[in-house]
Amino acid sequence: TPPAKPQARLDFYYYSGIYRDVKMVVSDPLHITNALDKGLKNGSGIFVTYPNVSKEQAEVLVKTNLYNGRSASENTTLRTILKDANGKEVAQEESTLEIASKTDNTIEQKLSVANPNLWHPYAPYLYTLESQLLVDGTVIDTQTDEIGIRTIKYTAEDGFFINGEKMYLIGANRHQSYPHVGDAASNSMQEREVIDMKRGGYNAVRAAHYPHDPAFLKACDKHGLLVIECVPGWQFFNSDPVFTQRLEEVTRGMIRRDRNRPSIIMWETALNETHYPLSVVEQMFKAAHEEYPGDQMYTSGDYLSHENTYPYYDIFYKQVSGYPKDGSVMSNYLEDQLTLKPLFTREWGDGVGEKPRVRLDENTFEQYRQCRGRYKQLNGEGYFDWCMLDANPHMGGHFLWSYNDYARGAEEETMFCGVVDVNRYPKQSYYMMQSMRSNAISQAGLYDGPMIFIGSDNASAELPTSTTEIPVYSNCEAVELYRNGKLIERKTRDGEKEAYKWTVEKGGSPCFVFDAKGYEAGELKAIGFIGDKEVVSHVVRTPEAADHIEVYIPEHGITPVADGSDMIPVYFKICDKNGTLVNTSDAEITIQVKGEGSLIGDNIRRIGINPQKVEGGIGFAFVRCSKKTGTIEIEALSDGLKSGKSSIKSVAFKGEYVQDGSHKPFAGNEEDGVVVKPTRWDKQILAREQAPIESVVASSSQAGFEVAQVADGDDFSWWIAGEDKFPQVVTVTLQEKTPIVASRVRFQKDSSSYTHRVETSADGVTWEPFYERECTGWEFKPMRLNKEIKYFRVIIDKASDGRAGLAEISF
Repeated sequence: TPPAKPQARLDFYYYSGIYRDVKMVVSDPLHITNALDKGLKNGSGIFVTYPNVSKEQAEVLVKTNLYNGRSASENTTLRTILKDANGKEVAQEESTLEIASKTDNTIEQKLSVANPNLWHPYAPYLYTLESQLLVDGTVIDTQTDEIGIRTIKYTAEDGFFINGEKMYLIGANRHQSYPHVGDAASNSMQEREVIDMKRGGYNAVRAAHYPHDPAFLKACDKHGLLVIECVPGWQFFNSDPVFTQRLEEVTRGMIRRDRNRPSIIMWETALNETHYPLSVVEQMFKAAHEEYPGDQMYTSGDYLSHENTYPYYDIFYKQVSGYPKDGSVMSNYLEDQLTLKPLFTREWGDGVGEKPRVRLDENTFEQYRQCRGRYKQLNGEGYFDWCMLDANPHMGGHFLWSYNDYARGAEEETMFCGVVDVNRYPKQSYYMMQSMRSNAISQAGLYDGPMIFIGSDNASAELPTSTTEIPVYSNCEAVELYRNGKLIERKTRDGEKEAYKWTVEKGGSPCFVFDAKGYEAGELKAIGFIGDKEVVSHVVRTPEAADHIEVYIPEHGITPVADGSDMIPVYFKICDKNGTLVNTSDAEITIQVKGEGSLIGDNIRRIGINPQKVEGGIGFAFVRCSKKTGTIEIEALSDGLKSGKSSIKSVAFKGEYVQDGSHKPFAGNEEDGVVVKPTRWDKQILAREQAPIESVVASSSQAGFEVAQVADGDDFSWWIAGEDKFPQVVTVTLQEKTPIVASRVRFQKDSSSYTHRVETSADGVTWEPFYERECTGWEFKPMRLNKEIKYFRVIIDKASDGRAGLAEISF
């Protein structure tokens, strides 16, 4: 069944158990059906479309499915009311229908709205659709939905349009997992995420690689974050017909669940980075368009190495003619870019470049290196199948990999490619992407247009980010940087745009990099100007000795609800006497929560919540609300530091609880039965001394991607074959015959699949098979060998995309 791939080979976690809202709905046997009800002949639920939309008039088409579970036929009335954001009725329609017993029927109604408020990412206006089912004048069932009136369109030449207006999509990929709770974050956390993404400069999100929590999508509707929704699946296909049957079921279910959401503008019906029969591609395409007929359904998938799928996707990623002519995966040629269908880049920014991944606790220069590499990629110097990003005149938008750091099954180490860490604390790259937002765009309650951020802590004469390369991220027209009150320099957007030409032309911003000609401790102040007017500023100060803890609860305009499950994110900052973050601190803190809340994970010492060591001077925890309203007090303590305190009040829960049933008292502890993931062997193996390598040779090599790079200790330097043909062979010779416990082979590209054989030899003459398999660049755990060898070779018989390639081999 989808998703099917074993957790140990996944680049993320699916988690398990019940981690979203569960509601009990008690209805009359005669009722409005749920969108996910099965076994109905005439569809299910309520389906809203907008056949004709203009600024003057909008036609709202509502299809409502009713089921009569009563023992006799019934005459019913369906009353559909549309209300504006203030609760004022703007349209109403009534229809009557006789429904036979044990059957369903769909009623189609048209509502006309004069001078509609159109839903838009920067003005996400929502109407309320109220559906009432009546028998003999009495309402027996109701359903309320929030809808947004809008139209979308894509073209191969110009990309995406909403309500007739062209819009360039600046997006990111997001995984919905959080520390300590996995996917089981509260609805308020889902909304906080959307707010932070909007504040971070994004107008779109790719909800990879599965349909995300409805609470997240509801917040996208509310705050105007456009969504690519994806079927669940990643680098896996099962040829059993049951798999395809269930894939179609989840595709249809995904669309039915979320078809009325104005934020969803694209449906990714392709299994991510997976090759499978064309008949299945066609089946999913037809299912999607059957579920959502008309011109507002757009499906998407990869083009490169999937060229035969051309008829079955409305939008393509990776729309290039083929592998670069010079053989380099980092070469980009405009003549290779295709305009067959609308073009978007689903993932960029990870795996290649100067510093694709960076931890929150790394210094500001390492943070800047990640940004510096990503600026180049945006300007057309990235991996070839990213289609040149901003430098491609037909690019409709792109989605950074990734928004957040996340845990993964394939490796214990966190994936550090996010612009925020796993705790959602911003790294420097968060502000880089924030600067891509126009300074003219504001959203009330979320953000004002102009922004500025200094990518330095002015901490050390050894760091370029404190001396000769001080980055300032801003969407302003001009920036001035001062050190201790003295002007270093004034830089303008026009003066800097040549180095960032294509990004600036797409509406993004350059990086303003200042040379202070040396180091001086103290204050850096950046001022942003629009015209001659100072509109925004940012100040950083050299950190001094750690003095106290600040307990910080970020402001999102969300009040905690006393429902027993709502969560509050809390950060613990180690600060000096001036309130400056000491980002080199790894102090151990102890957290105390009093009042109407509790610390999630407080009693599980193993996971390091309480006590915990901060990283980059910052700690994190979730506080859960009780079911009683009141004040929640949070305090953090650490030896040698002044303690920090903060408090917040919860409000009453306005919903209803399903009453608990009769059962024996719950017993035991949260940790009972816990099994720690068995990865000790991997750790022990990788901690061993590596066998020295004498030489590495290959059948062929591409300039810049020589075979020596498979043994340089760097997973992000590659060998790539110098020709397209197969097989390609890489042979490693050790310095001497050596007992090898295990080998580790990592392939070049995480999204490509490599069919290969591995053989070993003691003398270079007689070769013995070690293993044979197909895997991607994500499957790189050590393989147990326990043999004395001197020679080791990898024979690559096939690659799903491009040429044979390896990242690293070690013993």
